[in-house]
Amino acid sequence: MELKKSDYESYDYREFWEDDKRAYEDASERLALGKLFKGVKKTGTIIDIGCGYGRLFNEYKDYDRIIMLDYSLNNLKNTKNTVQNYLKQDKGKFNKVYFVAADATNLPFKDVITDTAISVRIVHHLDNPEKFISETGRILKNEGLFILEFANKRNLKNIIKFLLGKLKQSPFSPEPYMIGETIQDNHPEVIINFFKKYGFKVKKIISVSNLRAGFLKRKLKLQNLLKLENISQILFSLSKLGPSIFIKAFIYKNDNKNIEEKTPENFEDLLLCPNCRDANNKLTITGNLIICRSCGTKFNITDGIYDLRILKENIV
Repeated sequence: MELKKSDYESYDYREFWEDDKRAYEDASERLALGKLFKGVKKTGTIIDIGCGYGRLFNEYKDYDRIIMLDYSLNNLKNTKNTVQNYLKQDKGKFNKVYFVAADATNLPFKDVITDTAISVRIVHHLDNPEKFISETGRILKNEGLFILEFANKRNLKNIIKFLLGKLKQSPFSPEPYMIGETIQDNHPEVIINFFKKYGFKVKKIISVSNLRAGFLKRKLKLQNLLKLENISQILFSLSKLGPSIFIKAFIYKNDNKNIEEKTPENFEDLLLCPNCRDANNKLTITGNLIICRSCGTKFNITDGIYDLRILKENIV
């Protein structure tokens, strides 16, 4: 079954987070990201794949160049507002932030163009997480950092429900656990094996949102919940029992001697036509139109957003 690439063109994703009911989840993820970015030099280029409305922008704002990528134009328009509000006193920095609409499993970028990639709350929307991890590895430089979050099928709640006979599918089996028709949770070992397959070395794993239970969020103050969350991230990470798993991994490319890793100054020089994927071809940009000289596919620049999705009306 092919999952939907986007559920957010007719739904404002900000509404999901701008509610105190999810303040704990937001704070838990930021707690984990603080640990994963510890010791990382935030320089060069970072890409946030599945950036939503830019909720986590301030966690990596110090990078020299930032690419905000999502499949939803609606999300990206809201992302621009988020970033503009955050950088209203630093217009020069805003000019180093780029907004791209694209498919996460068909990234419109040439090889080895980014130092860091981050992706939070997108894998459960993908029917092919392996291809996504492979694509991300392709655009990362040698020893590039990838921070990935995914919904964990083998979480403690599912294990208990299975043992009590309230869950039919085993949380220990490798196949994804489907929630409706558009969301899938993945087994952690399956995701980790994809990392290993494409040259990544996993350096750290954090189990996150371990206290995601309605009664706990109602009874405990957020500050106290986060203290317990911090402890549980330490205790649960080895066994990977939380509903959300964060991975910190670096990619090591065997043929790195033959790879040009000098990132072009012009953002447009990073781009790759997602239709023909001809790496030797330079896309032509005229006004608000992007044209691939190799296959003739045309893409739009809408409100400053590079719309590099493959749509039927774009292909010549």
